[in-house]
Amino acid sequence: MTQLTPADLVRILGHVTLILTVPMVGGVVLGLVLDAMLGTSPLLVLSGLAIGSLAAATGVWLYIRAHTRARTDGPGKQADER
Repeated sequence: MTQLTPADLVRILGHVTLILTVPMVGGVVLGLVLDAMLGTSPLLVLSGLAIGSLAAATGVWLYIRAHTRARTDGPGKQADER
């Protein structure tokens, strides 16, 4: 298995941070705008936060799944061990 460098770890942290923050902040902002237009405060802000959190969790899960599959070659075999 290849050792990750500090630059790789910072890159991964940046990706995960973006995957977490963009949907959550986007959901809250969209909820704020819709609440202001419809006068339903705080219903849509909380709904936007919940939907954004679900999207962020799904995004992180897909990110981890994609990167762990890229490092392995079949069940229990590492790609470097061929």
